[in-house]
Amino acid sequence: MPGKSKRKVLKQGSSTVVSIPADYRRYHNLEPGKEVTVLYDNLLLIIPKDQEKKILEDPEKRDLIKKILEK
Repeated sequence: MPGKSKRKVLKQGSSTVVSIPADYRRYHNLEPGKEVTVLYDNLLLIIPKDQEKKILEDPEKRDLIKKILEK
């Protein structure tokens, strides 16, 4: 389910937030309170908690994530 969208950084209380696109939320069943893993460097990657093990155990995906985050 590839996609692309532009988002604005919003102020919420004393924090800032960026919303997750509705299509992504629905596809991964991300309801308020569900946990995600956020990997970041120059790129921000959000992984639904129930997909993390599957993604990081895939050598191709793990190596790609490592390469992206190290640049």
